[in-house]
Amino acid sequence: MARPSVTAERREEILAAFARCVARDGVEGASLQQVADAAGLARALLRHHIGNREDMILALAERFCRQSMAEMDALVELLPKKKRLEKLIAVLFTTTYASSSQELQVAAALINAAASRPALKKMLRHWYDGFEDVIALELQTAYPAAKRAAVAEVATAIVGMAFSVDSLTPLGKVDDLFQRSQRAALRLAATLGN
Repeated sequence: MARPSVTAERREEILAAFARCVARDGVEGASLQQVADAAGLARALLRHHIGNREDMILALAERFCRQSMAEMDALVELLPKKKRLEKLIAVLFTTTYASSSQELQVAAALINAAASRPALKKMLRHWYDGFEDVIALELQTAYPAAKRAAVAEVATAIVGMAFSVDSLTPLGKVDDLFQRSQRAALRLAATLGN
């Protein structure tokens, strides 16, 4: 059995290679041989370090969700005490915060693959719900008198806008779209104060 540090290192190399292949070819199009070649490892080592193809898909999704939520947690940790919500929305709707092209493609591919994979669907749903919960908490903090149902609706809309705008980043020239979306999100959030 490989040393734990080597196993963890190999696992990360394989998942990084798999992410590149999935970004390029989708979940179904990324073959194990392509992943092995991209990782510079023998195909048999994929199974040894991660498991079968379905195990690898779930491992990639777990890695994606973990990294994505860690980024969100780090962002929330850095928010100022005053005008937290405004700053959060400003950051969510900037091209500098937008996901990398590879992250966008991996997310889209995993979401598409979830339709026929219950375990993947459950994992990605939990990730999405966690993201929405972060936004809802900041909304509720900014507007403590707002009803929970209204907060949940606004959180859903803001997350939907953020994901939508983020997905358009590869088209280029999206600065104006990000700015309009940011203003719309702020306007929508302000309805909770009425």
